[in-house]
Amino acid sequence: MTIKYIDAISEGFPNTQFSYIGNVSDNIYENIVWESGDPIPEKSVLDTWISAKVKTDLWRLIQAERDRRKSAGVYVAGNWFHTDDTSRIQFLGLLMYGANMPNNIMWKTMSGNFVQMTPTLAQQIFGTIGAKDTAIFTVAETHRAQMTASSDPSSYNYLTGSPAWPTVYGE
Repeated sequence: MTIKYIDAISEGFPNTQFSYIGNVSDNIYENIVWESGDPIPEKSVLDTWISAKVKTDLWRLIQAERDRRKSAGVYVAGNWFHTDDTSRIQFLGLLMYGANMPNNIMWKTMSGNFVQMTPTLAQQIFGTIGAKDTAIFTVAETHRAQMTASSDPSSYNYLTGSPAWPTVYGE
């Protein structure tokens, strides 16, 4: 993720009118020419703004990956079960039934198979969801800390490396 000086000025300092001499992809601060409006921010100010923007944008991507994984299933008793918000609510309802859960509830898994839902299975699924949520949250926060501490956050890859994200359906 690379943000150029002209992008930083355009987004972060919209009252500055400027032009650029030469090839924009060179990203040379000295090639920025003030035209009107607010003055061009100093290079150090733009560097700080760019660093903060990169970290903010990467954190949003890490959060999106965290949220995607939270709703991408849990593996329990040989089957993958849905973990989207609606499914989580349904599992809570099953837990509330407890031992009074109706017999012969056939539950559709992520692979399309049906399994018989039991109080024990509902408890296992719900417990696994909680454990996986905790693991996913921990990985996301660890990646955030590593990205923030990185000397080059723009090259930080939160999808690979350590810690690894918990496996989800389809991986």
